[in-house]
Amino acid sequence: MKTEIYNLIILDESGSMDCVKKQTISGCNETINTIRMAQEKYADTQLHYVSIFAFQAGSVPSRYIIKNEPIDNVGHITDKSYVPMGLTPLYDAVGATLADLKSLTSDKKLAIGNVTIITDGMENASTRYSRQQVAKIIEDLKQKGWSFNFIGANIDVKETAASLNIDNSLEFEQDEQGTQMMFERERRSRMMWMNRADNVMRCYGAAPDASPDDLAEGLREAAADYFADDDDDKNDKK
Repeated sequence: MKTEIYNLIILDESGSMDCVKKQTISGCNETINTIRMAQEKYADTQLHYVSIFAFQAGSVPSRYIIKNEPIDNVGHITDKSYVPMGLTPLYDAVGATLADLKSLTSDKKLAIGNVTIITDGMENASTRYSRQQVAKIIEDLKQKGWSFNFIGANIDVKETAASLNIDNSLEFEQDEQGTQMMFERERRSRMMWMNRADNVMRCYGAAPDASPDDLAEGLREAAADYFADDDDDKNDKK
């Protein structure tokens, strides 16, 4: 029994991201490597797919750089793949990609999303989706055990995440070092979540009376405190 895990990164490609373009490309590629390592480590319980959706309102349209590809087929993105310019249609990006993924997984028995949003500014250009619509989609998918994580700079990150019904948030400094540190933290968090999800799936598979609701509850617990690392856990226990 394997869980299909859809790793979706919704990546701000507005003009203000140009100052950390190099670090963003490198960070995304390291994240791809991390997912590849997780596929090898949890090969008996997890099947990993990757999507990276770059969003902007400019001369280059919002689009998938990678869309629902098995991790074994995924290569690195390049400076030709990611071209920051334009405004920030955050709600449209989140709404459209979640609608795609929800439709894709609707008839799959064991499929969940790990959705990470990365942005350095406020919504300012959406025309298709409202904040309320996006927040409802996220809440519905959270109830199924999906993990949602919001990473931001130059905004009130916790408030923006909460307005979208996202509990896990991380703020970063938008400079070379800050962006590198953010991606390192994200990768550690992703691996820890995969480990917790693996434990949930093993327990679910070993319990013949477990229901889909039991599985969803276990996955919701696995997604809680996504960005807590070992140091945070130690400090909480003191």
